Amino acid sequence: MNKANPAARFCLRSLPCILALLYLLAVFTGCGLFKENNEAEVGSRRIVPEVHDEAAPGVEHLNGMTAEMLELTPKVPLDDTEKLIRVMNTNLDLDTNDEQILVLRQKEDPQAPLKIAVIDYDPVRATYSRTWESLINATNLRLLDISLKDVVGDHNLEIVCRGMNDLGELTLDLFRKTPSPTGLGLYFTEILRIVADGSIEIDEIERSEAYRLGQKNGPSFVVYAYSRDAESENILDRVKRTYYWQYQQNRYVLTSKEKLPGAAIEEKQLKELFSDPSVEAFEDFLAGPWYLAGTDGKEEILLFLPEQRRISVYSGDVQEVYIWQASFRSLSNRLLAFGANESIESIVRRFNVEVVSLNTIDVSILGAEQWDRSSGRYFKLSEELQQDLLGNDRSEINHVKFELNGLYQSGAGFEIIFEPPRFTWIEEGRDFAGGFTVIHLDQDVLYLQGMNENGLPTSTATYIMEYAEKQEGTYLYRTLTLVPGKLSVHGVTPTAETRIVFEQLEIIDSQEVEQSEGTQSEGAHQQSAAQ
Repeated sequence: MNKANPAARFCLRSLPCILALLYLLAVFTGCGLFKENNEAEVGSRRIVPEVHDEAAPGVEHLNGMTAEMLELTPKVPLDDTEKLIRVMNTNLDLDTNDEQILVLRQKEDPQAPLKIAVIDYDPVRATYSRTWESLINATNLRLLDISLKDVVGDHNLEIVCRGMNDLGELTLDLFRKTPSPTGLGLYFTEILRIVADGSIEIDEIERSEAYRLGQKNGPSFVVYAYSRDAESENILDRVKRTYYWQYQQNRYVLTSKEKLPGAAIEEKQLKELFSDPSVEAFEDFLAGPWYLAGTDGKEEILLFLPEQRRISVYSGDVQEVYIWQASFRSLSNRLLAFGANESIESIVRRFNVEVVSLNTIDVSILGAEQWDRSSGRYFKLSEELQQDLLGNDRSEINHVKFELNGLYQSGAGFEIIFEPPRFTWIEEGRDFAGGFTVIHLDQDVLYLQGMNENGLPTSTATYIMEYAEKQEGTYLYRTLTLVPGKLSVHGVTPTAETRIVFEQLEIIDSQEVEQSEGTQSEGAHQQSAAQ
C-alpha cells in the first residue's frame, strides 16, 4: 500500500471517557509525553459514596448496585395517558415470583406528581396485573429514591419513597402491605406522608439478635422532620416534628412538635468553624455532596472528598474529577481550593467557597480562560438522596470507528501530521505539537494537548470534528473538518463559526482493490446460491 505521506499506519488509541474526566493521561504517559512523576499515587479509584443499609436481611435497595433492574419494560400495558419513568424488579412478598414497582407520570403534564404502581403475578390466571397504585409527593425524577425497608419492625418490608418536590422541599412517603379489598394481589396503604423544607430522618436503630433470627419483632423506627418555623421572624429557627408508629391506627402519628432556636444552634456551630483557623476543619465541613440551587432537568452537584483528596462535579450524565491539591483559608468563612484534572494535570480549577449557613455555600469555579467560569449557590444534599443522583445511568462514551494517521492538508496552507498518539500542526510562523486523542460524545471531538521540547504540557485546543471517507478506484479520499470548540462539564460547544477542512489522499494497491472486489463478489454469489 502506498500513501501520500510516509508515516507508517498505526491504530488510533482513542480513550473512552466521560467528558470532563478526559482520560488522556494514560495515553500521554504511556508514550512519555508527560514528565515522570515518582510521587506515590493517591487513590486512583473513583469513589462514589454509597448509602449503606443496615436493615434486616432481605432488604433490597432499588437504586444501588443491589437493585435488580433487569427489565426495562413493564409486565402489563400502561394507560394511554401514562408515561413510564422507571421499572424496578423486586420481590415484595418473598414468594417464587418477582414483582415490579413502576414509576409513572401523566404524559401531558410534566409537572404532575409522580405515581408508583405495583405489578403482581396471579398464579391462578398465570399472568401479571396491576394490583395497587398511589400518588407520591415527589416530583423531581432524578432525586426520587425508592427502597424496601422494615420500618415498622414486623419483618414485612415497607415501600419507602424519598424525593423532592418542585418547591425544593424534601418528601417522604411510606406504604405498608395490607390485605387487598378484593382479596387478590399485593396491596399497600399509606402510613406516613411528610413534606419538609429542612430535613427528614428515619432513626434506624440497631435491632436485637432475636429480631434478626426472626424470633420476635423489633422496635419501630422513629421519623423526625425539620422545617422552618413559620411563626418566627428568624428564618433560621426550626420546628422538629416526631412521628411514632401506632399499631392500633396502622400508621405513623405525630407525637411531638418542638421549636428549636436555629439561630443559636447554627451560630454556635458556625462560630466553632470560623474560629478554627485550620484548613482541615473547613474541608471536613465541606465533605459530601452539595446540590446546585435552581437547576431543573440537568442537576449539578459538587462532591467534596477530603479523605480521598478529590473534588467531583456532576452535571446531567457527565462528571469531572479533580485531584484536591491544596486549600487556603482567606477570611474566616472562605476557603480557596485548587484542583487539577485527574487525567490532565495542566487543567487546573480554583474553587472559591464561601459559607452562607450550615447547609448553604456559594461556590465559584474558575478556570484559566474567561469563559471557563461558573458560580452558584449550593445546598447540602442529604445522604438519603445522594445515591440516586450520583448513581444514575451515565451516558456511554463510544469508541470512534476510524483512525487518524498521516498527513492532512488544508487549502489555507495548514497541515496536520498524525503519528498516534502524537500530532504536529504546521502553519506559517507557528508549529504546534504534542499528544492527541479523539473521543465521541454527542459529536466527535479532537483534543490536542501541546507539549514543549522538554515534554511539559503547554496550551490545548479542542475541535468538534467531522470525518468522512470516499473511495474512487484506487484512490481513497479522507476529509477532516474542524470547528473550534470548548469542553466543559456540560459538554462540547462551538466557540466560532470557522470551519477548517483538511484532506488526505491515499493510493491503494490495485491488487488489494481487486482482492476486495473479488471477496465481495464471492460472498454475493454464495448468498445467491444459498437462496
